[in-house]
Amino acid sequence: MLWLFKTYALSAGMYASQIRSTQFLKHDNGFSNPLQVARMAFLIKKLGIKSTSANWCVLRECAQEPLQFYWFRSAVKYWNRMVNSNSNTLRDVIKADIFLGSSGASNCWTRQMKDAFGDLQDGTVYRSDLLQCRKLNISNLRIDLKFRHQATWREAHGQDLRSCLKKSGLSQLVCFA
Repeated sequence: MLWLFKTYALSAGMYASQIRSTQFLKHDNGFSNPLQVARMAFLIKKLGIKSTSANWCVLRECAQEPLQFYWFRSAVKYWNRMVNSNSNTLRDVIKADIFLGSSGASNCWTRQMKDAFGDLQDGTVYRSDLLQCRKLNISNLRIDLKFRHQATWREAHGQDLRSCLKKSGLSQLVCFA
């Protein structure tokens, strides 16, 4: 059932994600998207656990990644296709969007992408390539995204269950143990 849900929900969740998901690509903003909230509610209901369960635990139990992971890869593939395009008009649009984002407009596609690269290991390389209209390395990005998503578990690993004061840390440890 979970595999079937992943197949259909993921394809529906990917619709136009290259454009509409950029505001949710930052690590701390991944679970605020209404689509991700509905997905988490479904998974929690299927597992038959409390609605207050930690999102990361639920995803790990179901062997799924957050939608943010797929959206990020999709947006980078979209960027690479735009950069490789032979259309001068498209290149002018990209350059105009980069200029708007650099001048302080926070709702530009490239600005939101640049901000999303902030907490990745090679974030400065990705930001530099983005601002210079170069193709982004999707293989390295996939590794960086996995590393970023696993940070929650690295933080929880090795902590004593009784010494956790935060609810999120406690939930992660209970799930992790």
